[in-house]
Amino acid sequence: MDIVTSLKQLSNSRKVFHSEADFQFALAWEIQKLYPDARIRLEYCPASITPNIHIDILVIIDNMYYPIELKYKTLGCNKTFEDEVFKLKNHGAQDLGRYDFLKDVQRVEQFSKELPRFKAGYSIFLTNDQSYWKDSGRKETVYYQFRLSEGLEKAGIMCWASHSGEGTIKGRETPIALDYKYTVKWEQYCKLDDSRGGTFNYLVFPLEKDHNL
Repeated sequence: MDIVTSLKQLSNSRKVFHSEADFQFALAWEIQKLYPDARIRLEYCPASITPNIHIDILVIIDNMYYPIELKYKTLGCNKTFEDEVFKLKNHGAQDLGRYDFLKDVQRVEQFSKELPRFKAGYSIFLTNDQSYWKDSGRKETVYYQFRLSEGLEKAGIMCWASHSGEGTIKGRETPIALDYKYTVKWEQYCKLDDSRGGTFNYLVFPLEKDHNL
């Protein structure tokens, strides 16, 4: 399954989304158009394996499983596309956003081990917040190991800095551990205008069965 083609096709008809759920539904619809025979499930729960986890999108093609995890983080602003007004939330908390995306990557790795018909999985991050793809690189930041700056490699165990506040990372204390290696490569999804928050970029971390990407 070619997830990048699905995203590029989607960008022709939908430049911006009201929410992550809106993005989730639209991408699933686009995948269905490209793969008419695919079975697609939203919020799929592999109850017999991991009963407390839901997969954002599960695509089943020729009885092979393609789980997809999504993140959609926005900078607060109003945008208009085809006469529709989008009042985007200011999600902020970019340190937590980075952690949560890498947690998705870790989850896809888990699916690759536990879903018997796993073929390939994808972790996708779509945002108009340039602080995700542009970073100061300061080592004193609490999220230093979770950075998603262009060209970085993400692999192994990643932890919060020792001076991280308990309140800041509450519920996210556990380090991220990745078995595979991923290179951060942002691609432009669309450019609505030249204003702050007018450009959307996306990041895809793919994982194929038995391949170290």
